[in-house]
Amino acid sequence: MSDHELAEGLAGLASRVDNLVHLQDGDDSRALEDQQDRLAKVALAIIAQDIDATNQRYQRAVESVQAATDAIGDADKKIENVARVIKLVAKALDAAEKLLAKAAG
Repeated sequence: MSDHELAEGLAGLASRVDNLVHLQDGDDSRALEDQQDRLAKVALAIIAQDIDATNQRYQRAVESVQAATDAIGDADKKIENVARVIKLVAKALDAAEKLLAKAAG
């Protein structure tokens, strides 16, 4: 497992969420936009940290990012269950931020 897999996954997810923002409106659009900003920041922070890619928390974070990415797909059409996507993105962010906090502490 690459030590950059999580950062690359977060950056890719941020891009997909950004695409999805433009297909939504109202609260969903704002929530996704906030998540996109957080994803970009966390991706940069992950790059700056020296994190063991074999760590279980790292692996869970990668799995959470992949699940959110899979739920969005190509985001080329309006996704019916945006609430589910928002929850999966939040879960991915939580996992990555917990990993960062553990690495920093």
